[in-house]
Amino acid sequence: MGRRWKLREERLAYTEEVEQGKGRGKLLSVKRANKGGLLLKTFPFPLKKKTDQVPEQYKNNVYVNTIQANFVVNEEKHKQYILGSLGKKWKDKRCRLFDKYHNWELSVDENIQNRPPHIPQDHWAIFVRYRRTSKAMDIANKNAANRAKLVIPHVLGSKTLARKRDELETIHGREFSRAEMYQLSHKKHDGTFVNEEARELHEKLQEEMQNCSENEAFLRVCGKEHPDYVRGMGLGVSPSQIIGSSSGATSSTTSVESNERMEQMQAEIESLKAQVAEIDSLKAQVAEVDFLKQQIAFLMQRAKGDETRDLQSLMNKHSSEGSHMPGGNSAATI
Repeated sequence: MGRRWKLREERLAYTEEVEQGKGRGKLLSVKRANKGGLLLKTFPFPLKKKTDQVPEQYKNNVYVNTIQANFVVNEEKHKQYILGSLGKKWKDKRCRLFDKYHNWELSVDENIQNRPPHIPQDHWAIFVRYRRTSKAMDIANKNAANRAKLVIPHVLGSKTLARKRDELETIHGREFSRAEMYQLSHKKHDGTFVNEEARELHEKLQEEMQNCSENEAFLRVCGKEHPDYVRGMGLGVSPSQIIGSSSGATSSTTSVESNERMEQMQAEIESLKAQVAEIDSLKAQVAEVDFLKQQIAFLMQRAKGDETRDLQSLMNKHSSEGSHMPGGNSAATI
């Protein structure tokens, strides 16, 4: 079975496959009275560098003995999402443990001794040594920098978009669109947006949606979707399910990508034009310098010629004065 370690209580929600081009969040049906969610008391995945390094036996065991034992699930539809969700929680939990128990001022061995009480020491040792490698630190710094660039926070807290959408659809008896979910997840209780950037993005979406589909509006305003995530839908829905669910959506995606490529090519052309202009300017400066060099050489040659003529004239004058002596200055006759 392997070692287990505790995880804070979590509810699992599942986002079903595309239904008429729209992903819908639905809580899994429960065999036991848990009010729609399973409270995970244990987490049987060992600490590894990556999720895909966790042996399949651990994943299959938790799926059979923990998930299927408490939920009515569809093996084909649900398993991939559930294991993906558990993997994300596994990574998040590792980060919290590292931040809480690791001290950069201590040595590796000292940090290994300072382990969480419910984590086996050999697991903790592997994890600490990995996190202290230069590669792992570079990844952590990069992730922190990327996180700092996210200037539009949501207000759902730990609740997923799938769960929030399911609650709203149950209450109101209708589906909620991506744009509606964006607005609801980025507005405070007083009805105002969390910041100016969120408000501006919402207004741009509404403006674009006047002339195109909702999916295309998101592409135009927010750019390409993450391969495993769709804005306004949450974990479990891929772009191919939403954006690629119809030929029109695929065409919109292609159109947006083509426009982005055209803009990139235009920017490259403008950059090349600027470089050519700079080269032409340098050529003109070089030509001007060459012309000045020629002028200086000419002036120096001319000055040298004038100096030679002046010297020759002076010598001729001196010679002439030496051969002709005036009468008053002639020698006396003896």
